[in-house]
Amino acid sequence: MDALRRSGSWMRPHVRLRRTLFFGLTLLTAGCASALLLDVLQADSLSGIELVGLLLFFALFAWIASAFWTAIAGFAISLVGGDPAAVQVGEVAGRPLRTRTAVAMPVYNEDPRRVAAGLEAIWCSLARESQRGAFDFFILSDTRDPGIAAEEEAMWQRFVARHRAAGRVFYRRRRDRSDHKAGNIADFVRRWGAGYDYMIVLDADSIMTGSALVTLARVMDAHPEIGILQSLPLPVGRETLFARLLQFGARLQSPMLASGLAFWQLGESNYWGHNAILRLQAFARHCTLPHLPGKPPLGGEILSHDFVEAAFMRRAGYEVRQLPELIGSWEEMPANLIDYAARERRWTQGNLQHARLLGFPGLHPLSRVHFLTGILSYVSSLMWLALLLVSSLVSAIETTKKPQY
Repeated sequence: MDALRRSGSWMRPHVRLRRTLFFGLTLLTAGCASALLLDVLQADSLSGIELVGLLLFFALFAWIASAFWTAIAGFAISLVGGDPAAVQVGEVAGRPLRTRTAVAMPVYNEDPRRVAAGLEAIWCSLARESQRGAFDFFILSDTRDPGIAAEEEAMWQRFVARHRAAGRVFYRRRRDRSDHKAGNIADFVRRWGAGYDYMIVLDADSIMTGSALVTLARVMDAHPEIGILQSLPLPVGRETLFARLLQFGARLQSPMLASGLAFWQLGESNYWGHNAILRLQAFARHCTLPHLPGKPPLGGEILSHDFVEAAFMRRAGYEVRQLPELIGSWEEMPANLIDYAARERRWTQGNLQHARLLGFPGLHPLSRVHFLTGILSYVSSLMWLALLLVSSLVSAIETTKKPQY
């Protein structure tokens, strides 16, 4: 299926049908469950506090139902063997690359040995691909520790010498480390972005095969309407019981859920900040991040920049797509509960900042939905607590009433 067919009149009714089906089933499921609860509550008239509980129940049940129907969509796609409206990897197999891609790896106080091992794995895998010459690598350091920075530079020099990669693998350490990872990437785009058509962003713990890198670039060549193409990075590499349980769950569930998300999001999908390819000139022109007014935690620089960059790319008219069927994309995850909680704290702050962007002008409605779902990922726990408190209060009130026979 070519780009014109997907982005033209053939695609528009399919987008409307899929989203009507998804949101309709989600609201219908939540509505039916809420109607059953209402039937119970109305037995002795509906009080104001019970109405509050009912509204909380509807919102939370809709939240669960949306995940359920997303999973059902992904399961159905796996049964039928693929989504005809998705980007088809097989279409671009063997396509020669006539474009240049920068592989950017931002690092911040990381273990240089881990960075070197990941880079080596990616480089050696890419070396087996016929299109390997279309890619350059950039280690973008924001490291503050002088000792680690010296190790990083020495690691880069050894790597270049060992693989004869002069002019192909570069190391840059920023002096002005403003705006964290988003600022690191933005600095690279300003300085070197004009020399490349695409940029693949990797985290320091990301691994991608050479075949996956080449496939991403080929898809972008074949589909000029796509501004961001997100792969599905599966977590690997950790050996603690905590991490292995999460890795197992992600390996089991993530492909199905990602296929389900791609089913109803289509060209308005999301960007997760790494293991993805971006159209560089469009990104440079349209995805500059604003600073939110006020002080942190809800003001200042935007921490969860990836959702916002995806929203701005879609606002500019480019599609943001997922490619869940791409094989060869991995990441590492926190190995213990403490590190996991620290990451979640950052993500909580970043997602809550998105509340201030819900009314940002020109955004696609689904981009606002992405912001809202990110917020609900963290606010929903407070809503569940509120529902429990309301339910307990209703029960306490009922115990004070005399039964009417």
